[in-house]
Amino acid sequence: MTIRRWDPLSDLLGLQEKMNRLFEESLASARLDGPGLGSAWEPLADAYETPDGFVVEVELPGVLEEDLELRATEHELIVRGERRPEAEARPDRFYRMERNLGGFARSFAFAESVDTERVSARFDDGLLQVFLPKAGRPRGKA
Repeated sequence: MTIRRWDPLSDLLGLQEKMNRLFEESLASARLDGPGLGSAWEPLADAYETPDGFVVEVELPGVLEEDLELRATEHELIVRGERRPEAEARPDRFYRMERNLGGFARSFAFAESVDTERVSARFDDGLLQVFLPKAGRPRGKA
């Protein structure tokens, strides 16, 4: 039987290597192009139901309207976009950087069918509001 000296530094470095691989795999899957697979950042959102449909509000400060993409299907809304760095020169050194840049994707599933022909959206002061009317509702019957 061979006696081996325990090297705590070696164990710590092995653990660090495993953690680095875990983070790399996580970031690699986030780069895949698909809803729900992750993104560089995730904007805050509220989604709620009204008697006539569903409302989704997404906070997107610093995102330009031309950098947004909405896709509505019968049971899902996908919001994609990108927050780009400001056009002016960025400093070489940061003391603190908390605002995330890059692409994002959020998806919202609905229990009832949505009338995709009547979906409407409004983007004002960094707040995206999407109204998704429920399908199959009678329109203005007297």
